[in-house]
Amino acid sequence: MAIYALADPHLSFSTDKPMDIFGERWKNHDIRISSAWKETVKEEDTVIIPGDISWAMTLQEVIPDLRFLHELPGRKIISKGNHDYWWGTMGKLEKLVEEQGFFSLSFLKNNAYVAEDTVICGSRGWIHPEDPDFTEADKTIYDRELGRFRRSLIEGKALRDESSRRMIAVLHYPPMLRTSMQTEFTELLYEFSVDVCIFGHLHGLGIKRAFEGTQNGTEYRLTSADHLSFKPLRL
Repeated sequence: MAIYALADPHLSFSTDKPMDIFGERWKNHDIRISSAWKETVKEEDTVIIPGDISWAMTLQEVIPDLRFLHELPGRKIISKGNHDYWWGTMGKLEKLVEEQGFFSLSFLKNNAYVAEDTVICGSRGWIHPEDPDFTEADKTIYDRELGRFRRSLIEGKALRDESSRRMIAVLHYPPMLRTSMQTEFTELLYEFSVDVCIFGHLHGLGIKRAFEGTQNGTEYRLTSADHLSFKPLRL
């Protein structure tokens, strides 16, 4: 059993949002995801998807995109991205899973999961206070996401204490950038002794802003689909 990650699939089976408008590298990206996934992931494996799942605006619109993921091999643990406007309450998400039979999908929201010897927790995150576009409204969201991240880490720590397990933290937004290596999110990662932190959100030239490597005992990995050539990354 293995654990993989692939962020930002940006699916749009029920909406008119072709991703190749963002460059040739995105052409037929859904086909490329499916092909690479099936070559890599087995049914007993787990794939973490750190946000920007779909361009859908409602739960009804997102069904074809979630079906696409459900029909791929393995268990999928999904977190929210900034474009996931379809994302509802946990009750509504669980009801959708039940109604559609999407039982390979689990949603990460103020909770944590165990996959083999690994605890998986996380939140969406938000843009950094150092960002020139950061506003008071962003501060409210940033603080709320910090709280959600802490709650998930607390849930993960409780699961981790049952036996010796590694912990993977999932964020959509990067917890830090090369220009701001210390943030309140990295402080939480250090406080809870997180082994690996995966994130997405960055594409194209923005990928150069990401820090990938180890800091204070945590390994940081950018898992945006285009960064990984649309192939799930084994963690």
